[in-house]
Parts: sequence; structure tokens; C-alpha cells
Amino acid sequence: MRVIRSTAWALFLAASLVGTSAWAHGEGGGNAALKGIDQQFLTEAFDHSTEQLAIGELATRQGMSEQVKKMGAQIVTDETEALKKLSKVAEKNLLTLPKAPPAQDMATVARLTKLEGKQFDDAFLAQVRARDNHALTTFQQESKGGKNGDLKTYASEELPVIRGQLDQLKTGVTNVQPKPAPRAQPPKGTTNKQPPK
Repeated sequence: MRVIRSTAWALFLAASLVGTSAWAHGEGGGNAALKGIDQQFLTEAFDHSTEQLAIGELATRQGMSEQVKKMGAQIVTDETEALKKLSKVAEKNLLTLPKAPPAQDMATVARLTKLEGKQFDDAFLAQVRARDNHALTTFQQESKGGKNGDLKTYASEELPVIRGQLDQLKTGVTNVQPKPAPRAQPPKGTTNKQPPK
């Protein structure tokens, strides 16, 4: 049930952020004018943000360490903003965004939902690293070789965000440790001192 709620939440949030106007142009729309790298980039940018948004939200709820929870919250913020920008680009250019993330991304979210503790943290960090490394290449290619000016600008503006997440993985979350459990306090009126021998 948690898997369905989380995946459904991510899809609902993505749809509400992107808005119906960017999806309402139907098949063809302005997408017919997109060629090669631009068409592939539009799909991959949407897929990247929706998956990252879903797993970031999961990390805020299921992360064991504070670092993972904070990173999850930052990813939610970053990808919410990225989807809003992508929606504006799509609307301006009469482009049709995908209707849902691909099945592979939904399966990733479902797999992560089943994990807990350190297993979740490790899998989350590995997924963010893999997805951001792939996105870095994709966004660099679009920013240099794309034909649609708005998509090129979007890619260029999002590159620092992706690099920032990768830097955070290298420096801020490399050694994920759970918060230590609070020490048990002795009952009032007693001390921790050992009796002399």
C-alpha cells in the first residue's frame, strides 16, 4: 500500500506541477518540430525530475540518517522547481511532456519503498548518484548541441543543480551514519560512579 501511495503521490505532484496545459496539446503538438537530441532531452529531463522527486520524498520519510533526510528534502525542492521550469518551456513551445514516468522509474521507487534503515540510505544514495551522473551527461549534451533555444537554456540552468547534488554526495553524505541513540540516564538520586575497590 505504501508503494502505491508514494508512486501515486509522485505522479500527482508531477502532474500538478507541470499542469494540464503542457499535456493538453495532444499527440504531435509542437513535439513534431523537435528533432533527435531535443526530443530525447525533453523526455529524459521529465523522467529525471519525476523519479528524483519521488525518491527524495521517500528519503524525507524513510531515511535513517539526518544527512539523507536533508538531501531528500533538498532534492524535492530542486526537482519541484525543475518541473515548474520544464512545464513553462513545454507550454511556451507547445510541447507535450510524457504522461507518466517510465515503468523502470516506478519500479525503482517501489523497490526503495520496501527498504529501511541503512539499506534504504545506501540504495537511495546510489540511485541519486547514478541518476545524476546520467543526467549530467544528458544536460551537458543538450546545453551544447540542442537546437531548441528554450530547452538549451533550461539544460544550462539546471546543470549547476545537478553538479551541486553530485558534490553533496561526494562531500556531505559520503559517510552516512545513523543518529546515536540517546544514552540511558540513571534513575534520579543515583550516580554513575563505581564503588571503590
